[in-house]
Amino acid sequence: MPDRQWPVALRSLRHRDFRRFWFGLIISVTGTWMQNAAQGWLVYQLTKSPLYLGIVGACGSLPILLFSLPAGVIADRVSKHRLVMVTQALAAIQAGVLALLVYTGAVQVWHVMLLAALLGMVNAFDMPARQSMVMELVVREDIFNAVSLNSSAFNSGRVIGPSIAGVLLAAAGMAGCFAINALSFVPLIVVLATIRPRPPRPVMAGSMLEHINGGVQWVRSQPVAMALLAITAAASLFAMPYATLMPLFAQEIFHTGPRGYGFLMSAPALGALLAAGTMTAMGHRWRLGAITVVGSFVFPVALLLLGAAPSYGVAVLFLFLIGLGMMSFNATSNTVLQKYPPDELRGRVMGLRAFVFAGMAPLGNLQIGASAQWLGPRWAVAVGGLVCLITAGVALWRVPSLRKTE
Repeated sequence: MPDRQWPVALRSLRHRDFRRFWFGLIISVTGTWMQNAAQGWLVYQLTKSPLYLGIVGACGSLPILLFSLPAGVIADRVSKHRLVMVTQALAAIQAGVLALLVYTGAVQVWHVMLLAALLGMVNAFDMPARQSMVMELVVREDIFNAVSLNSSAFNSGRVIGPSIAGVLLAAAGMAGCFAINALSFVPLIVVLATIRPRPPRPVMAGSMLEHINGGVQWVRSQPVAMALLAITAAASLFAMPYATLMPLFAQEIFHTGPRGYGFLMSAPALGALLAAGTMTAMGHRWRLGAITVVGSFVFPVALLLLGAAPSYGVAVLFLFLIGLGMMSFNATSNTVLQKYPPDELRGRVMGLRAFVFAGMAPLGNLQIGASAQWLGPRWAVAVGGLVCLITAGVALWRVPSLRKTE
């Protein structure tokens, strides 16, 4: 039986498997975000090109576009925690290879592109399995709290990782960032090996396409789910790629070094961490739909303002608000999409969410890289914010029941 002594805000940690998974996830995610920041800095140092920043970002997310839907079907068929063990081990190997290339001085931009694509393929299978696995680690009434704590872990890493990367880039170089990330996967792999095995579901009859279509048909029958995925798709294409341009903002607009770049990368994560912590402690008092609607308007407005930020300090403030709004929307929409599908469809619905959340990113990274090349980085992020603001307004107008979702 789970331990009943945990406070309400942390009640999902009373479940042993989830508790151990959560602590391991914090370490792993911190290393991942440290590598993300270092990789962007590496690409810009190698090429001095915003377009290449977009291309490398696209290489990392294109496999998610291609494989996330079949990966969702596989997540419904196999032991999710064992699948996540494999993906975490492969991600550790990828980081180790990148560390070795940088340390030996052999790294070229095509190496980074190839390794980013390999990691993207790993993430395509990791995301639906890891997200839908949460349902197997807690009881149903703790789902929102578990998703909020998961988001807190993710955004703790987003705060700590880039800050550590900023220090290490200045003091020890990029190879150290990648090597530490490789090691950061070890605790989570160990934790996953100790989780009590969950038997995989019996092999489902029908083809892969038929199984994918089952998830698509469920989403199409749910207006709220359709609205959430539409807003998520717009954000993936026009909002979330803003992070690709942060090396450009750091060096060419605000003329700061690696440490300042680390703060630019950490500011939205700090806002996201505040949002996740608030929802963990008080989210049970609010409607999920109300939080989703507020978040879907806050982040595009903040993105518009970032495009006009007159100084480094003001830009950090707007980045904080971007993270606050994105986290509010992403955590609540993720909860809705995990909570309401039938158990046998949950992995496929999470695969669909991964498809629009991360799978659209190659197009988003390419568009923002090209936009920054031709219009400048300020206009690139401002146009993205405007598109997302319009999308959120149309979604709320077409599906007014969204704000009443429990």
